[in-house]
Amino acid sequence: MSILTGFQISRLYDLYNDIDITFTKDIVSTTLFNHKETYLRFSGNHKKCLLYSTSMKKGRVIVNTGDNFIEKTKTAGNIVSLRLAFNIPGKNDIISFFVTAKITGYNAYTEGGSDLNYAFLTYTQRPPDDLIIILGQLLETNINFQKRKDFRIIINNNNYLTLGLTSRDINLVIEKIPRKAIIIDISASGVMAIGVKAFKFHLNKELIIKFSSAANDWQIKGQIIRIDDVEGRNDVVLIGLRLIPETIPVSFKMSIENYLKTTKSNDQAPDKGRSPAKEQAPSEEQTPAKEQAPGEEQTPAKEQAPGEEQTPAKEQTPAKKQAPPPKK
Repeated sequence: MSILTGFQISRLYDLYNDIDITFTKDIVSTTLFNHKETYLRFSGNHKKCLLYSTSMKKGRVIVNTGDNFIEKTKTAGNIVSLRLAFNIPGKNDIISFFVTAKITGYNAYTEGGSDLNYAFLTYTQRPPDDLIIILGQLLETNINFQKRKDFRIIINNNNYLTLGLTSRDINLVIEKIPRKAIIIDISASGVMAIGVKAFKFHLNKELIIKFSSAANDWQIKGQIIRIDDVEGRNDVVLIGLRLIPETIPVSFKMSIENYLKTTKSNDQAPDKGRSPAKEQAPSEEQTPAKEQAPGEEQTPAKEQAPGEEQTPAKEQTPAKKQAPPPKK
């Protein structure tokens, strides 16, 4: 989870407090939500429940209302505390907190007289900052992803790991047959890759794009919308792929969002007191920046260094020859 300032957290709350998020399998996987640690607490009792959806103001849980659950919560004025928990990446630990709420109604989860019901909750106060950050960043990522759908990220051997990939290789599964390709660039709306000429026969066909990722199982549906020849090569072609929006996982969107935030932060790093040489040499690949670095790379300054040979003392040697005091 990102570390945000109080101002940033308040901004997320003000912008997105009333937008509901359904906790689908994709959302659960992205947020590392822990269903097993979720329950309702009331009057000293605990009741296991399943989070169905939540915003920063209200939520909906699935709960077994048997064993006089409804009557017991009524006795407590329908006031409950919803416990939520999220796993911490790479650790056998969780982040957990309580959200104070009031049960405002019930609805049957299934037909047929089951004890399973939706319980509708209205939060009685602003939720903990952890929940605001988790929900706010999810919503902000989705909005930014749409805004940046045409912004392309060039994929190279230095940045694919930062994007959450383990390789630039992808599998394009067409008619259940996987074929390898290599990513050239990626955006919120599509992918450009390079692959064998056989892809020419699949123009406009739908396919599944499988990315090489250790942490996430990214399998996104797409369509080949463009095939271009590669100059000087007869064995491969450029493949333009359109991503089908409703199949794009949230974790994929967040990976691109985090990458863009990271690169933007690096671009602004000079404000934090970097030396000029480091400011003008953002990466090993950008050798032109090194050539323009002050001091060593400004070769014109060396070419104009005759000042060392034509020192002021030598230029003033006539004054020494005309020095009257020694002659006297």
